[in-house]
Amino acid sequence: MDELLDVVDENDRPTGIRKSKRAIHRDGDFHRAAHMWIYSDRGEILFQLRSNTKDIFPGLWDITGGHVGAGESYLETAVRELEEELGVSVSPDKLEPLYIQKDPAVHQEFQYVYLLQLNQAAETFRLQEEEVLEARFFGIEDLKSRLIDGQDRQAFCPVYDYYLNVIDIIEKRLRTYR
Repeated sequence: MDELLDVVDENDRPTGIRKSKRAIHRDGDFHRAAHMWIYSDRGEILFQLRSNTKDIFPGLWDITGGHVGAGESYLETAVRELEEELGVSVSPDKLEPLYIQKDPAVHQEFQYVYLLQLNQAAETFRLQEEEVLEARFFGIEDLKSRLIDGQDRQAFCPVYDYYLNVIDIIEKRLRTYR
């Protein structure tokens, strides 16, 4: 069954209307999502390979995220999606809120961007097969090289400027803590 989402207005205020994710995407309604950027103190950032059955950007590398369910908060979604997609149980206070953005790619979507520092081997994640084919930590310099002019740039969702902006924020955080 297609999950229900709240329709929001152009200022991210709920309208009181709920629709299926499919209907919201079809109709171009504003809605919400949460993005969770997982990074390690070793200067690596986790990306996950999207399932080939995803309706948007199948088979491409992306960060962890998901739609905010009807009646759910951004933070509740972040915690739920980490558990569902990666098997990571995290308390809400471990997620560092960065900012809310309008989707730079496809949809009329507000995305709350969170950071999570996590030192866990990618092989230990419990992946949700319908959503995630693989999870991998990439070094920051390697990621920047791939996203700026790398031959495999097309292997990532085409939101390169967004990725590079958050990678820069993470890189600055890591320099501050070292």
